[in-house]
Amino acid sequence: MASVVSGQQPHRTIGSWLKRALWRLTVAILLVLAFVAGNIATCYFTRGERVAVPNVVGKTEREARELLEKSGLRVVVIEVPDAPEPIGTVTRQNPKAGSIVRKPFPVKINVSRAQ
Repeated sequence: MASVVSGQQPHRTIGSWLKRALWRLTVAILLVLAFVAGNIATCYFTRGERVAVPNVVGKTEREARELLEKSGLRVVVIEVPDAPEPIGTVTRQNPKAGSIVRKPFPVKINVSRAQ
C-alpha cells in the first residue's frame, strides 16, 4: 500500500489541466466580447442623428459655413491659393453633397484665396 507524504499534492491529469485551460480561455473570450460589444453600443448610441450633407460648392465661405452649421455639421476650411474661382468661393467639399453622415461630422471645404 502506497502512502502519501504530507505536503505533496496528488498528480494532476492532463484532462483536468485541459478543462481548467478551456475554462480560463472561455472566460477571457467572454470578457473580450463584452468589452467590444460595449464599445460598439457606446459608439452607436452616443452619436448624433443622421443628416445629408448639403451642396456648398460655388457658394461663398460664409454661406457655406451657415448652411453646414445649420445642418449640425462642423466646418473645416482649407485655403486654396490662386484658384480660378473668385476669392472666397467654395471650390470643393468632402464629403460630397448628398452623403449621409452623423452630426457633428466635419465637412472640409476648399475656399479660393489670393496668393
